[in-house]
Amino acid sequence: MPAIKKLAARQILDSRGNPTVECACILTNGQAVTASVPSGASTGTHEAVELRDHDPANYQGKSVGRAVDNINTTLSDIASGGNPTDQVKLDQAFIKADGTDNKSRLGANAILAASLSIAKTAALSQNIPLYKHIAILAANRSPLHIPVPIFNIVNGGLHAGMNLDFQEFIIVPDPKHIPSYHHQLAACVAVFHQLKDILTREHQPLGVGDEGGFAPALATNRRAVELIGEAVTAVNLTFKEAIDISFDFAANTFFKDGFYILKDRPEPLSTDQYFDFLSELITSFAPLSFEDPFSEDDWDDWIRFTREHGDQVIIIGDDLLVTNPQRLQQAIDQKACNAILVKPKKPASRPSFPTAQARPTTILSPTLPLALAPTTSNSAPPTGASASPNSTASSPSNQKLPQAKFFPKLFYCLIVTLSETPWQQSNH
Repeated sequence: MPAIKKLAARQILDSRGNPTVECACILTNGQAVTASVPSGASTGTHEAVELRDHDPANYQGKSVGRAVDNINTTLSDIASGGNPTDQVKLDQAFIKADGTDNKSRLGANAILAASLSIAKTAALSQNIPLYKHIAILAANRSPLHIPVPIFNIVNGGLHAGMNLDFQEFIIVPDPKHIPSYHHQLAACVAVFHQLKDILTREHQPLGVGDEGGFAPALATNRRAVELIGEAVTAVNLTFKEAIDISFDFAANTFFKDGFYILKDRPEPLSTDQYFDFLSELITSFAPLSFEDPFSEDDWDDWIRFTREHGDQVIIIGDDLLVTNPQRLQQAIDQKACNAILVKPKKPASRPSFPTAQARPTTILSPTLPLALAPTTSNSAPPTGASASPNSTASSPSNQKLPQAKFFPKLFYCLIVTLSETPWQQSNH
């Protein structure tokens, strides 16, 4: 195995036109692999520090020269001569060199870019896909399968200029009704195009948000769900059965001065009123999952909501937990949610998780949707969705629940369920 010669970083622009860090891991044999770490539009206040230069004259203060310098000096010196497969050893050395709880000295963007470039280099050096290398690092010897695809088809919140309050309106095919990956993909693409036709008839703009979903200027958030339901029905599928709805609320963005402010109500909602509003969504639409339904420090309502609805919906803590082992342990102890979204950009980029009731489910990487070897299925496509008869797809018995989201902006993420979810109970 060739050793690491050096790390070399530079500033690049992400899809939003904001500066971010790209790091190349260069081996002694001349091989080099790059990784970049764009940030999300909405971030929790407890997240690890994305180190920026704060020079108003340079990219509105968002340049990342300091993070780049930290890779080219401190992190490169640590990695030089190391084995790229020694991921844990190198990561821990990076974290030790930073010496802070939130990566504020060297920058989480610097540490993550360096770590990811090393992981990708190690996979290349072993001539294996990145997802397999990650599975090896995680000591995961279980069979790997294509996850159920999920589709963020309507964007709101900071992903779309706050046209709607909820950040993501997501559709998820149910593998009990649509067994194969290929047919799930075809069905949801059909829904997406049908939704475009419906928005056209509604005289809605057809522009898209940051993550590719439509960004209509609807009067309420609920109306967006209703139109999605119409699109599902129009392609001869059953909404809430063959196709489920999920939400990423990113509630921090509409929580102001102790109230939740929604287009759906004329007055700001108290926490009790908002709690009832979310309960009504469950009754009306039987959603698959709620991500960040409450603000990041509203622990009491997270606990109460999980107590009352945790057997009906996956309640995912992202901004609440920020991949922080201490906040995760608090959530487990207090039963504040029943799933966590794990991202390397968070404070614990290699977290040591509590083991109580934690069930890892799915790891995703940019290569995963293309590189996994599925088993074949002869199941027919659902009505209203075309599919090639020669396609290869995974069987329903092998396919895993889509408990992790993949977008190009993320390297990989992992959702860990903290308690038995409705889908595990029903063998969804």
